[in-house]
Amino acid sequence: MRCFFVLLRQARDAIGYVIALLFVLMLATPARAQITFPSAAPISAGNVIVRTQPTATEGSGGVQSLYDENVVLYGASPDLTFILENKSIVSNSADLFARGRVQELNAIGFGDTVLDTRYVVYEQDGIGSTFRIAPYLGIDIPTGMQNTNDLVPRDLQPASGDWGARAALTASWQTLFWNAQALIGYQNYAASGGYQAGGGLLADAAFHYLIWPADLDREVPAEVFASLEANYTLFTPDRFQGENVSGTGGQLLTVDPGILYSRPKWGFALTALLPVLQQTRGIGGARYDYGIEAAFRVNFFTYHHW
Repeated sequence: MRCFFVLLRQARDAIGYVIALLFVLMLATPARAQITFPSAAPISAGNVIVRTQPTATEGSGGVQSLYDENVVLYGASPDLTFILENKSIVSNSADLFARGRVQELNAIGFGDTVLDTRYVVYEQDGIGSTFRIAPYLGIDIPTGMQNTNDLVPRDLQPASGDWGARAALTASWQTLFWNAQALIGYQNYAASGGYQAGGGLLADAAFHYLIWPADLDREVPAEVFASLEANYTLFTPDRFQGENVSGTGGQLLTVDPGILYSRPKWGFALTALLPVLQQTRGIGGARYDYGIEAAFRVNFFTYHHW
């Protein structure tokens, strides 16, 4: 795992050039779905979208995380969508003081599951475009492993171990050559074993622009989009036995430039997760340095819908 992040550090200087190139591409010429918050992805009735999204992040104090999130979206009707999200495997590590010395400790296991229900309450269709507003409600189910290593803090375990709930409002605007999506919501967790994970505000935005092919007047087997997304979280500190856990909670804003290749049945995306604003509450919290996320998508149609 350490070797993987050494390679990421070596690539960090090249990320600046990639960002500049992507901005040029976006100015020069819609992904069909955003990369970093797929729960707001548009989907039509009868369609099923299956995504797997491996992600790697690194922070100060040797804090590193590798996880694979799997997402299934099902268009149950023209307005109703069911969404299943699960982190199938999570690997967290950090340089922690244990047994009288600082050592790298790992916590590896299955993550939690989230079930969302989304419903379109407003839709405006035009020539080659559509605009939708859809709120959703979700529930976090503690299906993961929250105590795989007794020496690792609770916030670095693969799963929270807590039931949770979230509500959000999503909006999407799609045209033939670009699209944009946004999400704003609130997430909260119940206490478990005297521990309660912090809850708070979620806000995400995405914009994608078609850069290849230059026109759509012929048969188009595939499309390439330049992508720019942003993710913001503002969370309260975790609490244990009624007291705030130092180093937890705070705010983080990342800007995520990327590229997306899309075909009718499958697609691939790659994006960098770069912090531009962050603040932790209390001492002991790790600062987020950078991350990389990939997304693989497969979709198919079924006649089983309303």
